[in-house]
Amino acid sequence: MYNSNFTINRLSFLLCIIIIFIFCISIISKINHGSYSQISTTITNKNSKSIQTKFSSDKCQWKFHHYSPSPWELYWYNNIDVLQNNVCPKLIENDQLNKSIRSLEYIINLQKTIYNKSFLSNEYDELFSKMYYQSECSSTSQSDRMVSQYIEPLIGLLRDPLTICSYQNLPSKLQTSEENGVQSKRFFLLGPSAPYNNFQTSTISIAPWLYQQDSQKILMDIGASLFNGVNDPNTVSSLIGARWFYEYFRLHSLSFDRIIAFEATQYSPQTYWQQIPDDIIGLLTFINVGVANTGKFNPWNILKSIAKINDYVIIKLDIDNSILENELIQQILNDKSISSLIDECFFEMHVTVNEMKRYWGAPQGQLKDSYIIFTKLRQLGIRMHSWP
Repeated sequence: MYNSNFTINRLSFLLCIIIIFIFCISIISKINHGSYSQISTTITNKNSKSIQTKFSSDKCQWKFHHYSPSPWELYWYNNIDVLQNNVCPKLIENDQLNKSIRSLEYIINLQKTIYNKSFLSNEYDELFSKMYYQSECSSTSQSDRMVSQYIEPLIGLLRDPLTICSYQNLPSKLQTSEENGVQSKRFFLLGPSAPYNNFQTSTISIAPWLYQQDSQKILMDIGASLFNGVNDPNTVSSLIGARWFYEYFRLHSLSFDRIIAFEATQYSPQTYWQQIPDDIIGLLTFINVGVANTGKFNPWNILKSIAKINDYVIIKLDIDNSILENELIQQILNDKSISSLIDECFFEMHVTVNEMKRYWGAPQGQLKDSYIIFTKLRQLGIRMHSWP
């Protein structure tokens, strides 16, 4: 009897081992086929930025949510009908001057690094406008996260507020010559340097709604001129375009993956290419014809063929052809397949305003039109800046 029970127990034990073995094989098979996959996943949406999550059950996407102008910007926007005829008299008032000095000093300091600090202060909320982004997750275990990021306000002539007008007793470090003042790029707060509610680690990286790892960093310079701004390969002028972005990236150990440069003025290959640095000569495509509003030379058709939603895309538009420029801007406003690809856009919009007549003449449009268009583009999620 004892031997019989022992045999039965032994058979039962072996049967359990076999069942457990079969179950393990089944689980391994399902994992290999993705049924229980917990691999990090990146989800891409046509009109949103994406972010990697730890588990496939926690799929998150960064989406632009809304634009919030600062109180300083709102003052100018709400009163631009009157202020556009008195820009400099208003900017030199003590209150406006102090705000300009504070904001410029802050931007100049920020632009020296890629932002990777903890951003808890609201010290500059009165001055700086904000772009808001939301992380939307499929898992109910993760609450949606809303994050804001600073951008320079739309005020004055939509350019460096301490230039063009005549000031007295400016801090010496903020004084510029007239030529450098007209071309000043100090008032730009680019995305990589812009403060935001940093929920990440202290690792230096571009904010995830602007750029995803293994994506491209693309610059499209429409109206590129020469890389140095002048014919002399040994001289660099204040008229630089692509070079300014290149130097900003190089300062922060970043690099472009692709540069597309359009220029209508004809340059000999030797004149143009001898100014291009060695490290980008293989990344740059120089199209020595003017852009068009349709067809193969329409820049947005090219952009849609090379860029993806997670790429960090910078556009600079300055071709001194107001009609064509405005057509291209309207195409961005009216077509989400274009606007969703653009992260930052720099555009010099020529309008009739007293302070700029000696540079621009008297083209169609008023300063308030620039305010309206730039605001609409920011409301689409584009970090819109006024190129000098």
